Amino acid sequence: MWALRTVFCFLGVLSLVSASLITTASAASVGKVTRVQKQAQVGSRPAKVGTSVSMNQRLRTGPGSRLQITFVDGTNLTLGENASVVVDKFVYNPAKSTGAMALSSAKGAVRFSTGKIGSMKKKDVTVSTPSAALAVRGTEFWMGPIDGHQGAYVLDGKVDVTSRGRTARVNRGYGMDIYKRRRR
Repeated sequence: MWALRTVFCFLGVLSLVSASLITTASAASVGKVTRVQKQAQVGSRPAKVGTSVSMNQRLRTGPGSRLQITFVDGTNLTLGENASVVVDKFVYNPAKSTGAMALSSAKGAVRFSTGKIGSMKKKDVTVSTPSAALAVRGTEFWMGPIDGHQGAYVLDGKVDVTSRGRTARVNRGYGMDIYKRRRR
């Protein structure tokens, strides 16, 4: 009987340690706050310079606010006012020249500038919005509300925008109303 209790106690402790390790691994930092203006949050915490950012955390800004995150590869993400973005995925493995990033933008404007992931041999960087998915190709772009629509403007590189089953490539110097057509 004593041996059975010892075994169950050991298994219980082992499961708690395993759960703690899994939580720690999933909460690994993928970047940090490098600029904050006014009211912003990382998860449930107020954002301040140096705040760690992990996968599956919601980044939010309030009225008149800005929040800049710099990821471990040098990618920069800046949220404009009243924005909400979740870091769904971040993989950066320079030894294997692989990288992946997936962000979900629920609302507001964002500016995105690819870091070292953009030069990896195997890369997959996407930003999803309620109206479109943007496949990022080593670039810098802005997207957000403009004139009552969701728009995107490519500052450098190119972005493939998929909306309503159609894909359009937007090159440097071009913008796109995600609902309608390209415009310069």
